[in-house]
Amino acid sequence: MRFVIKEIILWLKNKKIRKLVFEENKINVITGDSGTGKSVILDIIDYCFFASKTKIPQEKINENVSWYGIKFLINDKEYLIARGALNENRKTSSMYFFSPIGELPEEPYSNVLDKDLKNVIEKEFNIDSSVVIPYGGRNLKAGSKISLRYFFLFNTQSGDTIDHSEVFFDKQNDDKYSEALHRVFDLATGIDTVKNILIKEKLATLEKDEIRMKRQLVAMENEKSIFESDLREIIRRAKEFDLIDDASLALDKDIDNLKKIVLDATSQKTSNNFKELDSLNKKRNELRFKIRSYSKFSEEYNDYLKQKSETLESLKPLEYLNEKFGELIQHPDLSVLMDMLDKEMRKIKGEITNKKPFSMNLDSDIKSIKSELDAIQKEINTLSHNKKELGSEIEKFIFIGEIKSKLELYTYNEKGMESKEELQKVQDRIQQLRSELESEIVDRELVIRLLEELIQRYLDESSAALGIYKGYQSVFDYKKKVLYLKKPVSLVPSIVGSSSNHMFMHLCFMLGLHELIIKQQAPFVPSFLILDQPSRPYYGGDKKEDTPKKSWSQIPQDDRTKITIALTLLNNFISRINQEYEHSFQIIILEHIPKTIWEEANLTNVILVDDEFTEGNALIPDELI
Repeated sequence: MRFVIKEIILWLKNKKIRKLVFEENKINVITGDSGTGKSVILDIIDYCFFASKTKIPQEKINENVSWYGIKFLINDKEYLIARGALNENRKTSSMYFFSPIGELPEEPYSNVLDKDLKNVIEKEFNIDSSVVIPYGGRNLKAGSKISLRYFFLFNTQSGDTIDHSEVFFDKQNDDKYSEALHRVFDLATGIDTVKNILIKEKLATLEKDEIRMKRQLVAMENEKSIFESDLREIIRRAKEFDLIDDASLALDKDIDNLKKIVLDATSQKTSNNFKELDSLNKKRNELRFKIRSYSKFSEEYNDYLKQKSETLESLKPLEYLNEKFGELIQHPDLSVLMDMLDKEMRKIKGEITNKKPFSMNLDSDIKSIKSELDAIQKEINTLSHNKKELGSEIEKFIFIGEIKSKLELYTYNEKGMESKEELQKVQDRIQQLRSELESEIVDRELVIRLLEELIQRYLDESSAALGIYKGYQSVFDYKKKVLYLKKPVSLVPSIVGSSSNHMFMHLCFMLGLHELIIKQQAPFVPSFLILDQPSRPYYGGDKKEDTPKKSWSQIPQDDRTKITIALTLLNNFISRINQEYEHSFQIIILEHIPKTIWEEANLTNVILVDDEFTEGNALIPDELI
């Protein structure tokens, strides 16, 4: 993917603008004193491309900046992205400015949502909904969309990484990016394609289904043999009950006859005694129900009579008052009231006394029903003497229920035949998908061997700087994503010492990796590389503080020579990519070295960006504050 950083732009709070301009197919060197903000350039690029956290320092940088911006070419399109500065709590900004023609505004303003801007850039990175995480982890979900930021892992070597003995990619202390590296590596290097990854994802699901269905079929086959044995016993007993023909028939035919028995159970032949007994039992149950109903009614009628008696008793106080009225206080109104109560009392008493709820002799009816019930019970007892015949009839109908249950189980078991058909469909689909895997995608091991050969070429070109490891062979550990050096004809890699050797291993690895990506025409990784102070091992500076302990004049000649070898390696890489592959590439180096080192070596692909960061010149020069 053609990708060229053209400018880094800082909009300062005092309305001034700071720009750094970069060139394509060049090694763009920003060099100068420590503490001038060189390494922050790497953080600014990362921040503009949707970083959720950043190391951009507050002092001198963020306190003076209102917007950070980057102008870049991608696939022959020129874009400009700007992002608002961190707030006072160092929270990243959600404000983005985007120009699809690379137009530089006087003052950026929020004109796009980050999700919409991501969609635009992801399209240029050839990322769509089909570019997904092939397998999950603790932080990444299988099938989720791959972030374009994961591919930037192949484009930077920060100060913490470039001379590390065991880590060859940035952000590997972040679990999410550590997982992402292993999941996007095959896509990034052309070992695999999006199409193949999607097919493999479907294959993995189908192969799990195939295993499950095979296990299910084995279980069904075992059950089937047990069911068939049970069914043969059922068939034998059915013939004893004369339910099916005693002639020897095939199992399937006998099973069909059993199904008919279950369907026609109500029409089965039974003895006259059994039929008569069934009728008598029904009649007995009806009489028992009638007796219970009459008895309950009788109880409720007796309750009614009791309530009637209690009601009459409650009226006696009125009779007493009426009889003794003359002995009470004489008053016309009271006399009228008592006359009214007397009339009402006589009326109620008459209604209660004269009312007869029912004119039936329940006891007589119940006695008659019980007599009928006793007669039926005697008939039942007489018929029940032939227990063998009746037991056989009962057993027959119980057995028909057993047949029904067994046939239901057998029917469920027969679904195994349908499962065989489903299994065959799954297997056919698996074969189809396997045939769709792109045949031109070579074996992973072959790609890794090619990567090692490409790395080896750069190791050989820089062999003068490797000391005792000159001539050692590159060994890439695919699982760990780490480069080792192995002595020729040795079985195991060596333990390489010296940060200088580690730095050269990182350079050779990244150059070989990018040449592989270009050679494979893999579409996801941009063709640029940012290196944060490759000369770090020779200055002896502190990685975190970026403070060199030596000045250039104090660097031994041997170390100066190694720095020159490193620059020459990068210079030749640019020429090789331009000439052999007709492809563009850009390298940005953040350094402490003077420009004389590449000028004296006549490295034509190396250029100085801006002036050296010395005497007040810096990422944010004193004159702009």
